[in-house]
Amino acid sequence: MVAASWALAACNVNPRGPATTTVVSVGTASPTTAGESTSGGGTAQTSLATGVDGTGDRLDVGGGPSGGCQFVDMLFVIDNSQSMETYQGALAEQFPSFVASMFDALPVGVNVHVGITTTDFDSNCADAEATGNCQTTASVDDVLMHYVKPTDSNDGGNGSQGRLFQYAGRPYFEVSTSDDPAPLSEWFSAAAVAAGEEGCSFEMPVAAAGWAVDPANDTTNAGFLRDENGLFVVFFLTDEPDKSPESKSVYADQILAAKAGCGGEACVFVSGLVPTCIEGVNQKLWQFMNMFGEPPPFGDILDTAHYDDNFGAALASAVAEACANVPVG
Repeated sequence: MVAASWALAACNVNPRGPATTTVVSVGTASPTTAGESTSGGGTAQTSLATGVDGTGDRLDVGGGPSGGCQFVDMLFVIDNSQSMETYQGALAEQFPSFVASMFDALPVGVNVHVGITTTDFDSNCADAEATGNCQTTASVDDVLMHYVKPTDSNDGGNGSQGRLFQYAGRPYFEVSTSDDPAPLSEWFSAAAVAAGEEGCSFEMPVAAAGWAVDPANDTTNAGFLRDENGLFVVFFLTDEPDKSPESKSVYADQILAAKAGCGGEACVFVSGLVPTCIEGVNQKLWQFMNMFGEPPPFGDILDTAHYDDNFGAALASAVAEACANVPVG
């Protein structure tokens, strides 16, 4: 079990105010929410989870029958609506320390892809919805009007409809854990802010995660996600309730189909900086985050002063543990 801990936040009476947090060990069971069940996972090998052996040296990539990923594909689903400037900036500021910790935690030679998509499914959206809580007040008809699937038409938005956000000529950044992480950090930190705040206020992060790995977006996204021997990491950054109109299972099935050769949910890790009240009301984003085995580690998006606590060594170690548990074919 990874020794680091993650702040698991519970919602206050005021969902927009500071959250009360309880620290739990990564990978330990947490209480289930109404209508959902979560399953406990096995304990990872400490040597692989930390990326070091008994002498303190980093491990080379194995690939033995006990498991261990050779690839890590990280998808950041970034809310690009009007309220996100502060949160995008805080994520960009803390990303370099997270990457450095992740490279230290993972074995040497793991190939990493990092990409961004947005929560936007209607780049021509001009409507705004001020929620101020953790459940959307929009009608189903309003939501559907702003849900343009990539199989219906291409809305032309950079990073919308599950397409990867192209920045500096790249749809995603490729690097090895044996490389200098600085170029990745520079690219991502700039790209996360460049995603901007002009996206639709009908945010659909769960749908974006599913469509990002669907063949419908192969024109822009092909090559990003590897199947066998690879860990797929989905990280949400959003400050509003999810408005994805279809069942959470529709989007989860898209991901599981893309990781079928690897072993399905054993090869998927979900986390994020999100409104903490999604847990208490069992909002769709929270339900989706609980569909992949272990209870999801997450942090409070409003607590920007402590992003480093929630988006640093603890998360890096959790990703490394998940990598260690990926079955190798």
